[in-house]
Amino acid sequence: MQRCLAGRPSIFGADWHGAQVTEHSGDEGRAAAALAVSAELRRLFERAPALAVVLRGPEHIFDYANPGYRRLMGGRELEGRRLRDAVPELEGQGFIELLDQVYRTGRPFEGREIAIQLPRDDDGRLEDGYFDFVYQPIVDASGAVIGIFAQGSEITDRVLAERKLRASETRLAGMIAQATVGISQTDMAGRFLLVNDRLCEILGRSREQLLDLTMQQVTHPDDLPTNLLFFERLSETGEPFVIEKRYLRADGSSVWVRNHVSAQRDDAGSIQFVTAVIEDISEAKLAEARQRLLINELNHRVKNTLATVQSLAAQAGRAEDPRAGQAAFLDRLMALSRAHDVLTAEHWSGAELRPTVAAALEPFGADDPARFVLQGPSVRLAPQEALALSLALHELATNAVKHGALSAPAGRVHLSWSVVPRGAHEAFDRLNLVWAEHGGPRWRRPSRKASAPASCGDWPTNSAAPRRPAGAPKACAGTSRAD
Repeated sequence: MQRCLAGRPSIFGADWHGAQVTEHSGDEGRAAAALAVSAELRRLFERAPALAVVLRGPEHIFDYANPGYRRLMGGRELEGRRLRDAVPELEGQGFIELLDQVYRTGRPFEGREIAIQLPRDDDGRLEDGYFDFVYQPIVDASGAVIGIFAQGSEITDRVLAERKLRASETRLAGMIAQATVGISQTDMAGRFLLVNDRLCEILGRSREQLLDLTMQQVTHPDDLPTNLLFFERLSETGEPFVIEKRYLRADGSSVWVRNHVSAQRDDAGSIQFVTAVIEDISEAKLAEARQRLLINELNHRVKNTLATVQSLAAQAGRAEDPRAGQAAFLDRLMALSRAHDVLTAEHWSGAELRPTVAAALEPFGADDPARFVLQGPSVRLAPQEALALSLALHELATNAVKHGALSAPAGRVHLSWSVVPRGAHEAFDRLNLVWAEHGGPRWRRPSRKASAPASCGDWPTNSAAPRRPAGAPKACAGTSRAD
C-alpha cells in the first residue's frame, strides 16, 4: 500500500527548518543547515531501531544513515554518495522516481508493505524484503525543499508470516468447504458460527439459514437431553465426546449423524468455540435395522421351513408305498427350493405371483402354451404366501400328471387369478385363484379320501375345493391376501 501525505512536512512532530537560513544562503547554506539539524537528532537516530536516512539535494546524496540502515546495506560506504551510486540495486524499482516526486512536490509519501529487492548474501543475489516507510521532505525557512528524510522499518518476517497464515487459512477453508463430512463451529450457547457445504447438504438448509439457528434447534427433541448433557460436561472439563443423534432437516425429516465434538481454547485457556465433525450415518442405521430384521426373519423362516419339511416328511411316511412316498417327498422339497429361489431373488421382501407360479410349475412344462395357460394381473405375495402357494400348485400339478389333464397328450391346465377388493369389514384384498383342467381322462370317484398337503395349512387362506358334477373340469379355488 502506498499513499501521499498531505499537510505541512514534519519529523517526529517538529518542523524541520534547520538553522536560520536566508534567501541568499544558497545551496551550501541550506546543506549546512540540514547537517546542523541532523547533528542535533543524530543521537536519537543512532539509538532508534528503525531505519533512518537523510538525503540532500535533488541528486539524493547521503548526508546521514543510521546504524540500522547501514547494516541493511551490508556496511557499504554511503555518506557523501548519490543514492543511485551507493545503492544501484534500487534502479528500475521505482524508488528513485518516488524520491524525485517528493523533492519536486514537497508532498510526503508513505508506503506500507512495499517489496524492495536488496542484496542479502555475499554473492549479490537480490531478494525481496518488505518495508513500511515514509519519505518526508526537508524544507528551509522559506519552505523550499532541500532534502528528504526517509524513515522506515523492515517487516519482512511479519509479512511472510501473515502470508503463510493466510495461505494456511485459505487451504483450511478449502478443506472445510470441500470435506465429505459436515463441519461446524458453535459458541458455548450452541449458535452456529461456521458451517460447511456438506453440513448444509445433510441438514437441507442454506448456510444463511443455519447461521441464524442453534444446535438445539436442529437436534431431534428425543436426542436433545443427552446431547445437552455431553455439551455441559464439555464446557466444564473440555473433554471431547462422540454422539450419535438425529438432526431435523428443513422438510421435517430426520437424519442420523455421528458427531465428533471438541472444544477450542484461547491463550487464556477459556473455551472459545466448539467444533463438530459430522458424519451422515443414515445408511448405516438403515443397514443395522435391516440386519436386525433379517436375523429375526431368518430365525422365523428357518423355523417355518423346518416345520414345512417336517410336515412333508410326515406325509411321505404315511404313504402305502415307501418308495413312492420318498419320491413325492423329494419332489415337494424341490418345489419348496424353487419357491425359495424366487424369494431370494427378491431379497425375501415378497414375490410376484406370476414368477412364483412359473417356478412351481416349471417341472411340469409351464412354459408350453399347449399345456398351461396362466392368466391374471400383477399381484405381490408375502414370503409365506409364496411358499404355501408353490407347494399347493406342486400338489395340483402332480395330481394332474398322475390322474388329470396332464396325464393325457391333449390335456391342458388353465390357471387364472383375480383380486377382489377388501370389504368394509376386511383387512385385506382377496386373491381368488382358479385351477381348471381340460382334456384329461373322465373323472372317477376316488376309492379313498386323499389328504391335502399339510403345508397348505401354513397358507392363510379360506380356499376350498368344491365338489364337481360328473364330467366337469377339475377346479381349485382359493383366496389369499394380495399386496
